[in-house]
Amino acid sequence: MQIRSHFAEEGKEVKSAGKTIKGGPGGRVFGYQVEIDPTERAYTGGVYDEGRRGWLQDLKENEAARKAFKAKEWNTLKIECKGPAIKTWVNGVAAADLKDDVDATGFIALQVHGIGKKTDPLEVRWRKIRLKELK
Repeated sequence: MQIRSHFAEEGKEVKSAGKTIKGGPGGRVFGYQVEIDPTERAYTGGVYDEGRRGWLQDLKENEAARKAFKAKEWNTLKIECKGPAIKTWVNGVAAADLKDDVDATGFIALQVHGIGKKTDPLEVRWRKIRLKELK
């Protein structure tokens, strides 16, 4: 889930967080993303800075959050962004809690990562998406 994200148009360069992001074919999305990670690593709810700085908060040290995600079941992911604070919960369990002031605004997007050379069918579904303005 991309949050507070931005877009570098094809053929253009954008400077952000000390990096130059180049818009390749079709352009390039960059910014915060909250992971959905069904692998053994189990970083669902961790915050990654796509196209810039990498992991801002993985879940290596948060065993409860890593265990909260249920693969192949519906899960609830709550994301709260207020000022520089970004907090996440997975099925009601606190996951990420960080302060970062690189981006206070940007768009929200649902994404599926590149799948490399995989040929098996993959499915990602979302439901009951709600947005609420915080005051």
